[in-house]
Amino acid sequence: MGANTEVDLVQLRAVADQVMSAADALAEMRWPALDADELRGSAVGRIAAPDLIAARLDDVVANMRGWAVAAHMSADAFERADGRGATRFERP
Repeated sequence: MGANTEVDLVQLRAVADQVMSAADALAEMRWPALDADELRGSAVGRIAAPDLIAARLDDVVANMRGWAVAAHMSADAFERADGRGATRFERP
């Protein structure tokens, strides 16, 4: 049989807001770049790590923002469904 599931919508929205804030903070981070001219002839000068990190970080930030938006949308949907369901049943 099915079980009742309760979702704390206030808490879900609060966590979503925190995730969005963390994503914004990550998006503002700037990774130091290596100046290839200063490292001419060095193996380190040929490393594309800062570019790779920046690209991966962009993905992480986008996924965090997507999760936060989805969490807010889910909270809204739960609220609407709960409201519709409440009108279908009479209280004793």
